[in-house]
Amino acid sequence: MTATDGNSRTERLLEVKDLTVGFPTRDGTVLGVDGLTLNVGSHERLGVVGESGSGKSVMGLAILGMVLPPGRIMGGSVRWRGENVLDPAVANRVRGREIAMIFQDPMVSLNPLKTVGAQLRELLQRRAGLEGTGIRQRSLELLDMVGIANPQDRLKSYAYELSGGMRQRVMIATALACEPTLVIADEPTTGLDVTIQDQILTLLHDLSTELGVSVLMITHDLGVVAQFCDRVQVMYAGRIVERAPINEIFTDPQHPYSLGLLKSVPRVDRDDAELTGIPGEPLDRAQFPPGCAFEPRCVESRDVCQDAPPPLLKIANRRWVACYNRPVAERTGSGS
Repeated sequence: MTATDGNSRTERLLEVKDLTVGFPTRDGTVLGVDGLTLNVGSHERLGVVGESGSGKSVMGLAILGMVLPPGRIMGGSVRWRGENVLDPAVANRVRGREIAMIFQDPMVSLNPLKTVGAQLRELLQRRAGLEGTGIRQRSLELLDMVGIANPQDRLKSYAYELSGGMRQRVMIATALACEPTLVIADEPTTGLDVTIQDQILTLLHDLSTELGVSVLMITHDLGVVAQFCDRVQVMYAGRIVERAPINEIFTDPQHPYSLGLLKSVPRVDRDDAELTGIPGEPLDRAQFPPGCAFEPRCVESRDVCQDAPPPLLKIANRRWVACYNRPVAERTGSGS
């Protein structure tokens, strides 16, 4: 299976189609992810961007079969190299080995009661099958790979003894421990200052290039997307509303939500750039309107927008938008 991106054709590794994840509440089932479709090819860096609560992290957990009850996957498919990852046996074999995840907050994700070395040892024993001196050698190699100085000493450190940037580097090291083909990075720069953020993104970029690892970058930060990704999918209320190559999302955003995100980001390169927030508030997910989820906040809203959610359709080469106000080039479904 191949995926076309511009003039290149790459192997399609991850295929997610119509994925729906629900959480029961007193007011009904809330859909954290609602009919999401995306694909990640080999050697690709795909960004999924959206504000907090849009369903990005739920999507990442669902791909690895890590949605905990009472949440459940209600529909759709997740395939890795053609295999069904929603099958627990497949997920258990793939998770941590072929697909790894960098979680949002390393202070929470790292065990505060165990040293860095102990946590790496446990991972390498269970997932990589290493033993004895091989574990220590691989642990030192991983810490050195992610730019941690004095790795021998850091193996003895606890999470609270490390800076935020160093904790994130440890998380990257654990993700790369079993030499995965795809890394899902869930807000890997959250809580870091801009200097450390840049270092972490540069590290991820260099490692993905050198090791040939694909990355699914989950973020709310358009700056991260611009610096790191090849393609981007904009997510709102559990749905993908726009899909585009990275340069085109910044020069010619098509969905009103994408445009709103860009206008709400400060610009230092233009004196006349006006900072404008997106009007309104995100909707109560348990009381969704029958039409477009963004319609109550949209400056381009029409009557048709209130009737049914707009499908994600192709409007130009490599451009897909879910908006009734955009011309459709090919009515071929949700594509990739």
